[in-house]
Amino acid sequence: MVMGGFPRPGRALKAVLITLFAVSVAGAVIFNWAPGGATGERILRWFMCDLNLVLVRPWTLLTSGLITSPQEVTHVLYALIGIYFLGSSLEERWGGARFIRFLLVSVAAGNLLSLLLNLLVPASAGAIFHRSLLFGPGAAIAATAIAWSREHAHSQVRLFFVLPVTGKILFWVTIGFCVLGLIYYQSNPEGAFSPFGGVLAGILLSGSPSPARSAWLRLKLAFLRRKGPTLSAESIAGLDRTRAKRSAKVGGPTLRVVKGGMDDELKDRKPPTDKRYLN
Repeated sequence: MVMGGFPRPGRALKAVLITLFAVSVAGAVIFNWAPGGATGERILRWFMCDLNLVLVRPWTLLTSGLITSPQEVTHVLYALIGIYFLGSSLEERWGGARFIRFLLVSVAAGNLLSLLLNLLVPASAGAIFHRSLLFGPGAAIAATAIAWSREHAHSQVRLFFVLPVTGKILFWVTIGFCVLGLIYYQSNPEGAFSPFGGVLAGILLSGSPSPARSAWLRLKLAFLRRKGPTLSAESIAGLDRTRAKRSAKVGGPTLRVVKGGMDDELKDRKPPTDKRYLN
C-alpha cells in the first residue's frame, strides 16, 4: 500500500483491473462449470502460452498474462492488489497509453525469456527450464514493482500493508521474490523465469526517458551525425525533411516585402496647427 491513502486509478488502470478480474472469473467458470472438465481446459489452453506452440499461437505471448489459476482466487486477488497500488502512480506519471504498453511488453518479455531458455538449455538441465505451459500476470507485477521503485526511489510503500519500505528497498525485495520463485517454481504458473523478464522490462522501460528510449535516441543521433557535420534538433525530430518538401512545392520565395505601415502613414500626415501639447 502506498503511503498517504488509497490511490485513485485512471481510466486505463480501471480497464486493466476490470479486464483481469472478468477474464479470471470467466476462466474459472469455463474450467469448473461450463463446459468444465477436459473441454474447459482445452479452451483455456488456447489463451495460455504453450512454449511448444508459440509460432502457431503467437497471441498467447500476451493473452497468457490475463489467465489466472481457475482453482484458487488468491492468484487473481494478489495480482489486482499489486497492480492497483503500484500502477496508479505510474499511470498518472506516464499516461494511460504508455502504461498499458508497458504491461503488454512486460508479459511478452517474460514469456520470451522462458522460451529462450527452453530452446537453449538442454533437457538434462531439469524441468525448471522446460515448463511448456505458462500463464499469469507475474511478469507484469514484477515489472510494475521495479518501475515503481525506480520512479519513486525515495517514496515509501507499505509492504504487505505493514512494513514501510522505500522504492530502493522494494527494488531488491522484488528481485528477492523472483529468486524465491526459482526455488518454489512448481507452484508458480508463470514459470520460474517469466518474472525475471518482467524485471528486465521494468528496468529498461521505466524512467523519463527510459534506458531503452535513451539508447534509441543515441543510436538515432549517431546515424544522423554520419549524414553530415551539422546537426540540429529539427533534424533529429525529422522536421528538416518536412520543411524541405514544403519549400520544394512552393515556386516563389517564402518571404515577401509588403509596402506600407506606420512609416508611410506618418509621412503623409500633416503637422497639427495647435502645438501646445507637443513635447
